[in-house]
Amino acid sequence: MNRKGFVFVETIIVIAIMLSSLMLIYSLYASSVSNENIRLRYDDTAKLYETFYLKKYLESFDLDALKARINDGEPYQMIYRGTSEVFGSSYSNEKIFLENMWMDLHIESIILFPSDLSDVTSCDRNDVAMICTNTSLLNYLKSLDDLEDGTYRLVIEFAMNEDGQTCTSPIGCYYYYSSVKVGA
Repeated sequence: MNRKGFVFVETIIVIAIMLSSLMLIYSLYASSVSNENIRLRYDDTAKLYETFYLKKYLESFDLDALKARINDGEPYQMIYRGTSEVFGSSYSNEKIFLENMWMDLHIESIILFPSDLSDVTSCDRNDVAMICTNTSLLNYLKSLDDLEDGTYRLVIEFAMNEDGQTCTSPIGCYYYYSSVKVGA
């Protein structure tokens, strides 16, 4: 009997088992790290507080006009995306304050959605192209449950660098999302 061949085959089998075990452990680790990164960027406690207080502030404006547009068939209303013109000239005195506040909070966009997000997340409509091209926002919206009818959801997209500063380019920019319910 050739014992050297048996030891060699036994060693190969042990190495194969160890290698497959290590690959399984690595894939589980990588998956959990990825899930944790997503969890940290969706509905972070600090961002939820900022979103809640922004909702309270925005409710002092006439959000009913925006809700009426959604009720008339528009899938969502963009409240802020680089400029605060949505409320018109009647709030021109507030414009500088709003833009400074949104810049200090690193807000990329503020969007008002209806209670049912299926029209937006299905990407079947042409008027949701801006949402469907933003895969991070779309993934966040798909992770949300529908609200009861007659309510709306205020979604805020925050963008900042690793050091917590405002993003100057999309490279190295982290996006955080949070949402709060807005009454009927």
